Amino acid sequence: MKKIYLTASLFSVIVLASGQNNEKQVIEKESVKVKVMQVTASQDAYYKHFSGTVEEENGTALSFSVMGTVKTTHISLGQHVTKGALIATLDPVSMQSSYNAAKAALEQAEDAYRRMKELHDKGSLPEIQWVEVQSKLQQARSMEEIAGKNLKDCKLYAPFSGVIAEKSIEIGQNVTPNIPIAKLVTANLLKVKIAVPETEIAEISLAQKAKIAVSALGNRSFSGVVTEKGIVANPLSRSYEVKIRVENAGVELMPGMVTEVTLEKKDTSVPEQYIIPASIVQLDENNRSFVWIEKEGKASKCVIDCGDFTPNGVTVVSGLKNGDQIIVEGQQKICEGTALVF
Repeated sequence: MKKIYLTASLFSVIVLASGQNNEKQVIEKESVKVKVMQVTASQDAYYKHFSGTVEEENGTALSFSVMGTVKTTHISLGQHVTKGALIATLDPVSMQSSYNAAKAALEQAEDAYRRMKELHDKGSLPEIQWVEVQSKLQQARSMEEIAGKNLKDCKLYAPFSGVIAEKSIEIGQNVTPNIPIAKLVTANLLKVKIAVPETEIAEISLAQKAKIAVSALGNRSFSGVVTEKGIVANPLSRSYEVKIRVENAGVELMPGMVTEVTLEKKDTSVPEQYIIPASIVQLDENNRSFVWIEKEGKASKCVIDCGDFTPNGVTVVSGLKNGDQIIVEGQQKICEGTALVF
């Protein structure tokens, strides 16, 4: 009889111990390993980021004002030229001949004028003939001036100092008036053009400071200031054109380069904002944005209001507080109250 009681007692102990072990295993299975990140206020929330393109502040298409054949060129693509530098010349033979003929005609008209003036002063020349002599002299002078200008225009000079951005001229090529043969842009006066959404254009103002990073130059940073703010939105993108003058542009910065522009918001007296990875933000059944945070070792749902996107993530304007531990890895496997391990 004692043996039976002993056996029953031993069985109870084994069952109890087994139950405790199973309970421990269940608890361990319910725990989820996660990675957390502490929330801290970010100064980046006070800035706006835009992609931009470098453009020349001043640029002009160079062209001859007369027709002719290219005789010489003195430029190459990317060449720096100074104001007054010779760009190219046309063969001046025909223009020189026209000028010589016009000059000879002017000399004849001047000689006739002097002889007729003596007769006119003596009263021996009818008034109508005197008027005709004066008219011919004026015409000869005009023709000589035009021929002289055409001869002079066979040489093309740089109107300002800059860089040759485009070139479409070769020796022996026939050119026509006002057809561009090169493009000259300012070397040290550049601007960056950005497109600002209509929801953010109110935060942009003239003289606003900007930081410009250029990836092609190893993310070299330049400073700038807003000089132009468009007032008509692009009908397709609903964005406004804003231009920023680069204040410390060097010879390395060139038109066409892609930039990352950072503009400080006009109003920085806003509540603390946080930047978190956009990938951890989820939507619940009520279409509310939320993240999971850690509270006393367990998962807790936290509804948030999101703001703008930045290169580092999305801004959170409400719902989080400084020091919160947000779950950034493993959040797909948890629910409210899930025990967490780190």
